[in-house]
Amino acid sequence: TFCNDRLSDDRIPACVEQDVLFLGDLAHINRDYLDPPTSKVRYAGRPAIAIAVNIREGGNIIRLGNQVKTQVDRFRRSYPAGIGFDIVAFQPVHVQKKVTEFLGSLMQAVVVVLGMMLLFLGLRTGLVVASLIPMAMITAIYVMSLFHIGIDQMSLASLMISLGLLVDNAIVMSESIMVQMADGVKPVTAALESASELRVPLLISSLTTSAAFLPIYLAESDVGEYTAPLFKVVTITLLCSWILATTMTPLFCVNFLKVKKASPEEEQYGSRFYQLYRRFLIGILGRPLLSMLVAASLFSASIFGFGYVPQIFFPENDKAIFYAELKLPIGTPLSKTEEVVKEIETYMEKELRAGVSARKDGIIDWATFIGEGAPRFFLSYGPEPPSPEYAYMLINGSSLDEIRNELIPKMESFCFEKFPDLNTTIRPLPLGPPVDNPVEVRISGKDSDVLFGISQKVKAKLSAIPGTKDITDDWGQRTKKLLVKINQPRALRAGLTSTDVAVSLQTILSGIETTDYREEDEIIPVTLRSVAADRKDIGKLETHNIYVQTTGSSVPLKQVADIEIAWEPAKILRRDKLRTVTVQANVRPGVNAIATANEIDRWLSEESAGWDLGYKYELGGEIETSGEANQSIMEKLPVAGLIILLLLIGQFNSIRKTAIVLLTIPMGIIGVVVGLLAAGSYFGFMTLLGIISLSGIVINN
Repeated sequence: TFCNDRLSDDRIPACVEQDVLFLGDLAHINRDYLDPPTSKVRYAGRPAIAIAVNIREGGNIIRLGNQVKTQVDRFRRSYPAGIGFDIVAFQPVHVQKKVTEFLGSLMQAVVVVLGMMLLFLGLRTGLVVASLIPMAMITAIYVMSLFHIGIDQMSLASLMISLGLLVDNAIVMSESIMVQMADGVKPVTAALESASELRVPLLISSLTTSAAFLPIYLAESDVGEYTAPLFKVVTITLLCSWILATTMTPLFCVNFLKVKKASPEEEQYGSRFYQLYRRFLIGILGRPLLSMLVAASLFSASIFGFGYVPQIFFPENDKAIFYAELKLPIGTPLSKTEEVVKEIETYMEKELRAGVSARKDGIIDWATFIGEGAPRFFLSYGPEPPSPEYAYMLINGSSLDEIRNELIPKMESFCFEKFPDLNTTIRPLPLGPPVDNPVEVRISGKDSDVLFGISQKVKAKLSAIPGTKDITDDWGQRTKKLLVKINQPRALRAGLTSTDVAVSLQTILSGIETTDYREEDEIIPVTLRSVAADRKDIGKLETHNIYVQTTGSSVPLKQVADIEIAWEPAKILRRDKLRTVTVQANVRPGVNAIATANEIDRWLSEESAGWDLGYKYELGGEIETSGEANQSIMEKLPVAGLIILLLLIGQFNSIRKTAIVLLTIPMGIIGVVVGLLAAGSYFGFMTLLGIISLSGIVINN
């Protein structure tokens, strides 16, 4: 019996007798996992839990890797049989490999410098010059630690770039001391005079080289953030080299060099090489206009030949790891995505797994993330937002060649033949800032149907370009939708609102979260929904009763609404407030994505002339990311140019001499283009770094 707070007319509380029912008499209550689940993880075809371990700022990733391995071994001993602990992505191994490669490059540099010095200057001079390399590197790494600059891929690349630059200081200093000693000057005097004479010029040359890398540090782009350590590490290394070249090198020269008195000039420069060079030089100086014309012609030819050098953004990663992105049509439930993943995993296990069916090389292991992307396991990876039709596979292979030539083509062929509606992207891990797709065309406008028509033409054109594959768009296929069209007059007569209909349908189909149940420190949602038989039979939808909250009665849905099936875009994306369809394409191995983008751009420039007003296109992918990266650097070039100009004018106190030095820098492009074409190489961001380094060497000379 329940009594309310209101009083009846005779001032007696109004009491009403009501039946009390248990919730279990009306509904089935059970404890279970979220249904449908939001995401799942599998390892090598088995259910798994993924744990991501990140390094804190200032930590040592190799030490962290050893600690993780120790704990994993401990877990394996502690947990019962049937529970395994495996590592899919392990960055410390790759960092250790890079450090080992750098040490190998360092030893090669020492050997090469020593060999050149032995060939041209002798054993003692070679040892003196070569000793600067490890000393400068050790000093630079110590200074880096003071500024909290860690050892990573970019800092190691910076140290490798610096190898060719820091040797110059020692060579210039030792050569100057040797020349004076050969002229009869005492070793100590020769060392002091050379150090006094060269300390400022060597400092200026080091600073100008460092300033050439300044635009990379100042670039306001993803590439600028990714490559910022280049400027800092190169600057530190060159300054350490300058300090050692003006202190340690003269000390070693005094103690270890033994130079014979110089022979007469006729004997010293009387060899066949010097005679030929002398005649060549005099011939050039005697015909200045012809010489300048030849130099200008070579420079112009190199600029023309630059157009034949393939362009890329960043080279491929050298890790034997690749990934597969699987996208089913939007609206696909997670259970269907999991079924597709299981079939692909079965194929991988039977046909591509290393050690199966006499196969020596192949897939070692993999992890699959269904409904969401993987945890961010390296810098260039950006996880996709959670979505039930999406899956991400991170796969370890035995070798990069095996991945490119066999594993990726076979997986692509299987997915294409087995699942026609599956959008599959399978690639090796990228290097550098992330690029979603190598080739992208963004088409913007107002009308969705017009955009679809244009995108179909763009897809057809991309298909006709040799080397393209996996052509799709980011709107996806049109999908079936149930449209519940409420008849508002009838709904109002029944006391229903649109909110009442929406809440009832949500309760029937997917369930509505009514409250939370707290269990110790966990909050478990309580979901109310109809039984599975009613949820899965869409034919019963019209007969479902809609609860009227104002009266407490129920009305069949058919009385207040009509249900229609319509084909609509799965999603509508906008860019700058305009509806935008992005047509995406991948390229086959060996095909240049930027060249492909340039080809489709030429076609689009003609095709877009016939489009209605308000429709436009933009290129994305590698060509856009590379252009933005280069543009961000070019915007900061005037700053670097001004610093270099001030340093050189301060050194020479002459605009004419400074101009002569600066005019020699572009001439280096001649050798760059010849070298790239002869080697069949490409021009990318890393090549740009090499050219900047070359410019520093030219200024030094």
